[in-house]
Amino acid sequence: MSQTSRIVLIGALAVAAVSCGTSSTLVQRWSEPGYTGQKGQKVMVVALAKSEGTRHVWEEAFAHALRQVKAQPIEGSSVFTQGLPADEPTLKQTIRESGADLVAVTRLVDVDKEQVYIPGTTYYPAPYYGMYGYYNNAYAMMNTPGYYQENKVYKLETNVYDVKSEKLVWNGLTETVNPETAQDAANSIINVIVMDMIDHKIIGK
Repeated sequence: MSQTSRIVLIGALAVAAVSCGTSSTLVQRWSEPGYTGQKGQKVMVVALAKSEGTRHVWEEAFAHALRQVKAQPIEGSSVFTQGLPADEPTLKQTIRESGADLVAVTRLVDVDKEQVYIPGTTYYPAPYYGMYGYYNNAYAMMNTPGYYQENKVYKLETNVYDVKSEKLVWNGLTETVNPETAQDAANSIINVIVMDMIDHKIIGK
């Protein structure tokens, strides 16, 4: 992938992140030094979610974002149709048989509530020229009171493992404030994750 193509792809993801209406931030990240992903690599995406609907929303959104950067996604739910196996050997074997090069596993860490103070505003409207000219040089000061707003902050952790070595190659913690829908939250978070993975060469170019 040329530098120009890479910029175009990252730009497309950035536009998608903004247009979804929900803002997410990568507050913590780590990547394996020296690791370089291969072009067109297969990435299995797995959402550890209680709701089957939430799981599908996340995996489909992640798969879509990966296709935008020419990676080959594998949705975990299409492989683990009966849920993730309880025993580790079966889990590893199934992942290897899928042909995946990387596995991205995401889980909800916490949902915090925070009180945010929204300050009031003061403004001066244009002078009022009334019938008697009384207010010709007067300005009315207008105030709107401040108030407290409760925000919900969703924290998700994503770990990306190299299948062959079984080593962690990327880790990120994201925060999303007051997501409008599960779909918007997924799009926003995943675009941030994928952009960082490209930037740190976890996804091959």
